[in-house]
Amino acid sequence: MRWAVAALVMMVAPTGANAEEAAEVWAGHQVMKGARSVPLLGSVETRTDSYFLATVQRTGDGTILLEQRTCRVEIAEAAGVQVSFLPGAAPKLPPATLLWRRKGGAWFTAFESGWGEEDADGDGNPGVTLQVKAPLCSGRIFVTSKSRTWLRGRERDGGLAGEARAVSDQKTIGADGMCLRTMAKDERDAVQGAFAYVPVEAGATCESLLAAGAWPVRATAER
Repeated sequence: MRWAVAALVMMVAPTGANAEEAAEVWAGHQVMKGARSVPLLGSVETRTDSYFLATVQRTGDGTILLEQRTCRVEIAEAAGVQVSFLPGAAPKLPPATLLWRRKGGAWFTAFESGWGEEDADGDGNPGVTLQVKAPLCSGRIFVTSKSRTWLRGRERDGGLAGEARAVSDQKTIGADGMCLRTMAKDERDAVQGAFAYVPVEAGATCESLLAAGAWPVRATAER
């Protein structure tokens, strides 16, 4: 169970430089992959897709200040275990603020992220609630998450695209039933993948972009 519930990395960071130019609006997609060793099955791949809406300031000192909210998170099923957020929880998660700096022709950012035992998704339970469906036991687990994320990219299609990697520490602080309380353990997870952002119209919202069907941008991660 523990290898399936750790594929979760959310981006939250302190604010950076003051914005000096008009804000743009970007849609973003990030895909992160990892691998877990599972008894009898060997190495099992994990995958998490996150979709964002961000306001972007190109500042006078040559940096890019990006503040984003999560619109949707999809955690792929792995070896019969499905983990998901509660419906409507993703947009309630803490926003992220990323300060990008340019070195040569590439852009870089690195930041701490996560949430503690506060009710981050607003469902009345501590931390963030994840729904678990598995052959042996199903139900809800309540988790905290702290991570360090590194992004490296280049300008593309008016936005940014590139590589991502992160290390996260996830702690289970509660669960439904003895089975989940026994199986869902604290763990450290290392993942890598890709991200991409493109400009969208100024009035775009998570709801309008999700309702359109096809998300405006897709990142690709090779393994």
